[in-house]
Amino acid sequence: MAADEKMDFSAATLAPDEEAPVDIELCVSLVSGKSFRLSRPGTETVGQLKQVAAEHFGLSGEEVRILQDGKAVPDFSTLTSLHGTSVNLVALSPGSIAAVVESRVVIASGSTLRIQSQYLPQLDYSKTTRRSPYHVEWSPTDAAHLALRSQNMAWIHDLFQGKEVFTRACRGGRNAFKWCPDGNKLALVAGPTQVDVCVLNPLSDFRLEQRSETLSVAWHPAGSHLAVAQRDGIAIFDIELRAEEKILLLGSRVELVDWHSEGHLLACGDATGALRILTLEGEARWQLQQCNAALQMGLQDNLACIAWCPNQTLIAFCSCSGTAVQLFDAESGKLIWKSADLSYFMDLSWNYDGTKVAGACQDGYVYVFDVKTGETVGSFNTGRANSLSWSMA
Repeated sequence: MAADEKMDFSAATLAPDEEAPVDIELCVSLVSGKSFRLSRPGTETVGQLKQVAAEHFGLSGEEVRILQDGKAVPDFSTLTSLHGTSVNLVALSPGSIAAVVESRVVIASGSTLRIQSQYLPQLDYSKTTRRSPYHVEWSPTDAAHLALRSQNMAWIHDLFQGKEVFTRACRGGRNAFKWCPDGNKLALVAGPTQVDVCVLNPLSDFRLEQRSETLSVAWHPAGSHLAVAQRDGIAIFDIELRAEEKILLLGSRVELVDWHSEGHLLACGDATGALRILTLEGEARWQLQQCNAALQMGLQDNLACIAWCPNQTLIAFCSCSGTAVQLFDAESGKLIWKSADLSYFMDLSWNYDGTKVAGACQDGYVYVFDVKTGETVGSFNTGRANSLSWSMA
């Protein structure tokens, strides 16, 4: 929509005895900084204004907030109190999906699967090399904070303020970057054998030295421990003591690691292409191994991504050369479903209540699957996305 476009909704809705309409200018935070005006009855509430604005952008009423001077305006306030002021419409919610597409960030509504913002100018890194992101992750506690990772840098972008609020030089693998569940710390691989834990408030950091090459990290749900995927197993670090507590030797290179939301299980993908479910003592609960015939023929297929459901013992995964998402139940040991073959998957992310899982495909689409059936319930075209994240905050 063009900036300052006039949209007069009052003619069809005002009765003769109603108060005259007032002009409300909305600065839309996620539509390239543009603004538009609504002419609405002065007696209308902010809650009603949110519904009108949300409908205009294809969002549900719960997915927008009205901010004035950085503070949320109560839904019961009347528009007369906002007359002559400029307020922000923030289209963020637990239903927002962020995806990295060719060094840009795209944000879509998880409920309507409609793109809310087409390449935000402040999140377009296509003309840089040092800040070309390949990984994105929402803060678990603040829907305005997006953490991004490039080959040389990690940073946090605040969508409300429209600027970066944290930067850090680093280098490492694609999965070597994770928010702590408390939303106040980031763990990232800063070098081949180095993991840095960055505390955001108050700003500080410390380093966890590793015994071998470090490939991936995952937080305990309480934020008390950090699992680090290494060349020969998984190291568990005590964050308070800043020291290695134990090492789970697995006899092969671990490339992916993820911690279950209840803290009692770890999932990992190793160099043989196996998906392993482990207890914290290193006991193998389950292992999905490729068949010997495939391995002997040199058809070894590593896992591209793994992701625990936020509130069940379900883990979604896909292989590097596979074209389907699979769902495994770590409680029963059964494969629940395998999706239809679509394209090579680059990344997976669950929604906040564990009812859907989204996958970014090389064919340029993000597909959303129903957790009960494995059926595709929707998709949207972003262009080829390297990474995606479904907001939890």
